Amino acid sequence: MAELLTTSERNQKVRLILLAVITVILAGWALKATAMVTMPLALAFFVAVILQPLQEWFEERLPGRLRFLSLILTMLFLLAVLVALAFGVWSSLGLIADKAPTYAEAARDLWDRLQATAQRRNIPLEEAVPPLRELGTRALALLTTGFTRIGVFTLTLLLVFFLVLLMLLETEEWRAKLGQALGTERAEAVVGSLESIEEKVRKFLLIKTLVSALSGVSGGLWLWLLGVDLALLWGLLIFLLNYIPHIGSIIGVFPPSVVALLQFGPGWALLAIAGLTVIEQVLGNFVDPRLEGRTLAISPIVVLLSIVFWGWVWGIVGALIGVLLTASLIIVCDHVPSLRPIAHLLSRPTRGQIPDKGLGEAS
Repeated sequence: MAELLTTSERNQKVRLILLAVITVILAGWALKATAMVTMPLALAFFVAVILQPLQEWFEERLPGRLRFLSLILTMLFLLAVLVALAFGVWSSLGLIADKAPTYAEAARDLWDRLQATAQRRNIPLEEAVPPLRELGTRALALLTTGFTRIGVFTLTLLLVFFLVLLMLLETEEWRAKLGQALGTERAEAVVGSLESIEEKVRKFLLIKTLVSALSGVSGGLWLWLLGVDLALLWGLLIFLLNYIPHIGSIIGVFPPSVVALLQFGPGWALLAIAGLTVIEQVLGNFVDPRLEGRTLAISPIVVLLSIVFWGWVWGIVGALIGVLLTASLIIVCDHVPSLRPIAHLLSRPTRGQIPDKGLGEAS
């Protein structure tokens, strides 16, 4: 009888695991299919979390009758940031388009030299590497796609702006509604989860912004000293990509290295790669861990899987906020007793032990 019970329990666990996997796949597919709505909504939530302290700061310093201006001032700040971001993307694409003919000519010369060297050594370069014309066509198509998606990008920013406005405007009302709909105890649990998410997201973003800024400034300065074109643009790109843990810093090295290769040749490109790699290694292995510590307390493999999963669901934006989304889900699971084992499984243990209260005690 005990053996039958054990077998039944094992079968039930297997069914639960399979059901969880199917649920994750279906949820990912649904989020991917509704990306035009769900992605701006998730992005707006994190932006609202970041801006809420700024709104409270304005409220504390404005006279009683003028406290309504706190929301207006906060949204003006957000608008300025969004306009600067949109202008930066547009101007960056314009700079790349202006330099494209020069780089195309340099690429053709480099390809001709490679072909000549390969022919002298009887290396079938044409078969081993795609023709330069095909690579140039792909690069031009990618650039054209970037320009055509400017409109979609702008509309997404506008949607995020208005969603953040509504979230900040109705924060207190939603807390009251939660109390009426869920009851005091459940509402406190939900609010506790949200407050925990807010605290950890703010701390993570503050530290990540500082480290990313150090990386972008250092990388841009190194490229400027080498004389690489568009050093400011590459510094900005390195800054943004560093928000993607582990992978972003690696991706950020390639574009300026290619430009250095086309501009000066292989030797200068290797020098650019070496300098950027040293900067990323120092910041990633020494500065970032000391500052970040266990802010989000997520297992490294979960970090990587979250980037891949959310990148598949929502593209670049998903990769950027994938770690925050995963951390938020872990915190929610940590506040629900039946889901707390999931939080323990995905979070990073402290001092070799799984914390009693999950992620909430891991930092």
